[in-house]
Amino acid sequence: MSQNRLLAQVGLVLTTLAWGATFVLVKDSLEYAKPFTFIFFRFIIATLAILPFIFLKKQRNFFSRFNNAEITFGIACGFLLFIGYAFQNFGLEITIPSKSAFITSISVLIVPIILVFYKNEVPSLKLWISILIVIFGLYLLIDPASSVDQSNQKYGKDAFLPNVGDILTFGCAIFFAMHIIAQSDAVKNNINLIRFFIIQCLSVSFFSGICALIINEPPIPWENSQINILYWSLFINGMIATTFAIFVMIWAQKILSAGETAVIFSLEPIFAALFSIFMGVESFGLLQWFGGVLVVLAVIYYSKSSSG
Repeated sequence: MSQNRLLAQVGLVLTTLAWGATFVLVKDSLEYAKPFTFIFFRFIIATLAILPFIFLKKQRNFFSRFNNAEITFGIACGFLLFIGYAFQNFGLEITIPSKSAFITSISVLIVPIILVFYKNEVPSLKLWISILIVIFGLYLLIDPASSVDQSNQKYGKDAFLPNVGDILTFGCAIFFAMHIIAQSDAVKNNINLIRFFIIQCLSVSFFSGICALIINEPPIPWENSQINILYWSLFINGMIATTFAIFVMIWAQKILSAGETAVIFSLEPIFAALFSIFMGVESFGLLQWFGGVLVVLAVIYYSKSSSG
């Protein structure tokens, strides 16, 4: 195995680990920052984090070179990303981090379903098999009969039962799938990836900021002495799980196959569950672990077969 290949795999695993950790961090942060407000600051930080790369490259007139494709696709992809994160954050106010992560991960399977209507692509038998496995896995994951006693857990027993947050998170998976398709179309055009990334981030912040003002979300209580979790969460979500992750993905996907990348990304909900358990905010029963593993295996099965 070449050194670059190993570094690419390690980089993606670290990226996936960071993504897995964000579910607990965001859940806890929503006690201090409401969903739209949190999204606004996350993507403002992500935008600021990219600026040093531009100045280090000493690209003259960088901001005067935006073309129509970068602006149009950037705003469109940013809007889809904003809707996806809105569904996810509002869902996280109700459900638990691990369920949110497992449900979000099925966006990979939703992509080909959307393509049936968008590009008239015929779904494969392996897709339908994967979907059936996911349905059964999610049933075990959120079925009340498979839940262990969560009465002593941080989020309360109701969060571990099937709830509206699970439905909202499924909406997140749908819009993340739409974002994957839109971004795939976008990069086929003549665009600069950094400018495209900046437009997306600013669009997400703009839409979330407007919505926060419209529904009159309360301001963040910066004077609260317990707010350190929010600082860490915004730093990790904005700089590491967004900016750093995007650049690692772009670099690693030039070295690894789509199948290898998808398999590594499928570890995200597992990392989310392990992180929740390590933080002492969740515990899984045997059937819930089995359901979660089924979801991951279904995503891996479809990703490997579709890339091969």
